[in-house]
Amino acid sequence: MEAGEEERHGLVHGLRWGVKKSFVDYVRRMPDGKGSVGDGAVPVGTGDLFYEHDAGRSGAGVWAFRGDVRFSGHFGMLFVRVANPWLEIDGSSVVLSIEDPQAREDAPRVPLVTGTLQRLGGQDGTEVWGSDDVALTAEGVALFNDVYAEGEPFEPLVVQLPLSRAS
Repeated sequence: MEAGEEERHGLVHGLRWGVKKSFVDYVRRMPDGKGSVGDGAVPVGTGDLFYEHDAGRSGAGVWAFRGDVRFSGHFGMLFVRVANPWLEIDGSSVVLSIEDPQAREDAPRVPLVTGTLQRLGGQDGTEVWGSDDVALTAEGVALFNDVYAEGEPFEPLVVQLPLSRAS
């Protein structure tokens, strides 16, 4: 799917994020590198992922999204799961958290990256928000097997939500 095709495929409200381009490229170059998407996540454009808006879990200060993205390689030694991200908002600061990467239901969410949220525009009953200063958290370092340090830049993110949910 090319950039901008989300609407033609019914993907109007959600989170668009490329995680970390160099990491995705690294997995693609591995002889056994694999990526999978499901449960509301789809690949869009060149290397970006789109997570569907989860209106039922969104609320004051939290924009929830659904989808399960997995990367694997090195004959099982590499496994990264980025599932059901939430944007937890405090003023203009945002923390993107994910479900426990090992899929333990009782585990707390893992803060993966932080950023500064800014309104980018909107039309037709939607608001568009984004962050271009996305950085890895201390908790996120372990998910990537200590390859990236805390504060490592990750890809910018863009969110499009219904006007009533974006406020």
